[in-house]
Amino acid sequence: MSYKEDSDIKIFSGSQADADEDFLRQIEALDHHRHNGNIEKARQLGRNLYELVKEDAGREKDVDPEFKEGKMPVKAGVLAMFTAEAALNMYLPSTQLSTIAIAELHRLLAKINSPVYEKILESPAYSFYYLCLRKGGDDAVEEIGRAFSEHCRHEGEEKYVRYGRYIYEVVTKEVQKQIALMDFAD
Repeated sequence: MSYKEDSDIKIFSGSQADADEDFLRQIEALDHHRHNGNIEKARQLGRNLYELVKEDAGREKDVDPEFKEGKMPVKAGVLAMFTAEAALNMYLPSTQLSTIAIAELHRLLAKINSPVYEKILESPAYSFYYLCLRKGGDDAVEEIGRAFSEHCRHEGEEKYVRYGRYIYEVVTKEVQKQIALMDFAD
């Protein structure tokens, strides 16, 4: 067996020292968060968000009944979960803490064996919502609303765009509020 070099493929790698230094920085940051209580606060934040998800299931009195039927609760749930995760990633002081909070939220949701939660996990819509945020700017909320209407197969219908914006805004504000209540240390 012979080895042939392929000149079209280039593999770039940093030095091992750079990788080691980055790894040590991550360990130091994790240790810092452990000692100042941020890790437990992140777990508690995940638990708090889980409790809000459970409580909110029956509270949507002002929502158009059309959004409570068929596949709509799953589609709304996908956007709500995406938004919660995006807000945790945007507003927590580190990705380590957002990873911990998100993992705790998912751990608790997985325990209730909800068929809606399973469908949320299988949805490809996360990618579309992520692209909306990547475009960013002042139109991100509007883009999310439009993506929601497309995901619901009601592209451009104002009622669906408005509901998508509503979900994104309400969940984002709630996550920001919960983060503020946790009072994470620097």
